[in-house]
Amino acid sequence: MEQVLANPPYPREALDTLFQHILLDDVPHPETPLPATTLPVCTSREIEEGYRLSWQLLVRGFDRRRFRRLVARIALTGQATARERQAFKDVRARCKHMRFACANFDRKHHYPLLLQGVTVLMGNMQDAFKHHDRLRTFSYGLTLWLMLGSGPFALFMQALLDFEPATPEDVKDYQQRENHKLQAVLDSQAHLTGHEFHTLRKFISRRVAFNDTLRTLRPDPALHQLSECLATLNGMMGEKHDELVEKSLHGTQNYRQDRFAPPVEIVSRLKEFLQASVDGKS
Repeated sequence: MEQVLANPPYPREALDTLFQHILLDDVPHPETPLPATTLPVCTSREIEEGYRLSWQLLVRGFDRRRFRRLVARIALTGQATARERQAFKDVRARCKHMRFACANFDRKHHYPLLLQGVTVLMGNMQDAFKHHDRLRTFSYGLTLWLMLGSGPFALFMQALLDFEPATPEDVKDYQQRENHKLQAVLDSQAHLTGHEFHTLRKFISRRVAFNDTLRTLRPDPALHQLSECLATLNGMMGEKHDELVEKSLHGTQNYRQDRFAPPVEIVSRLKEFLQASVDGKS
C-alpha cells in the first residue's frame, strides 16, 4: 500500500496548493454566499486520489527527527519563538489534514488511534505554550516527544496504510449523517460546554478539509466558494474556541461543565448551511 500511496508522486505545486488551502481554512469571507452545491459529488478516483494527496502532504513534509527536536526545545524552555510556533503549527496542520482525510475518504470514517493521539497532544501543547503555561507545556511536550520515538512513530505511519476507499455514495451518506448530528445538537441544546462546541466545530473542519482536497484535485469556482463559506464558519468557531480554552487555562470557566450560549451569528450560519443541504442544494 505504501508504494501505491507514494507513486506517482504529486508535483510540488499540487502539495503547495493544498497546503495553502489548509493554512487559509479559517480565514473569514463573510460576504461570500453559499454556492448552489453544498454537498459536492466526488468520484471513486477522487476519493482515492484525495487520500493519496493528503498522505503525500504529510509524509513529504514531516521530518520526524527535526520536529522531535523542536518539541524537546519548546518543552524544556516553556516557550517558542515566532518561527518555532509556525513550524509547530505547520506540522500539526499536516497531521490534522491527514486525520480528516481518514474520516472523509476511508470506508471506516474514523481517526486512526495513534494519529488522533498525536494530533490532540500537539493541540494541547500548542495551547499551553501559547498561554505561557510552562508545566503543561513540559508535560504535553514530554508525552509527545515519547510518542514520536521511532517505535511508536512506525506504528503511527503503519496505521495510515490501512486504507479502504469509500464509495461516492458512502461519502455522501457520511456527510449527510454528519449534518444530521450537527442539526440534532443545534435543535436540542441552546447552551453548550466548551467541549460540545469544539465537537460542533470538528464537523465543519472535516468538511472544509474534504472540500479543500477536492478543489485541489478539481479546481472549480463553486468549490472555492464553498470553501470560503466553510472557512468563515471555521474561523469564527475557532476564535470562540480559543477564548474558551483561555478561560479554562485561567480557571474562570470549566471547559467540560460550564455552559454558554454560542454567538448568534455562528448559530445562524450553521443553520443556513444545514438548511441548504436539506433543501436540495447537494
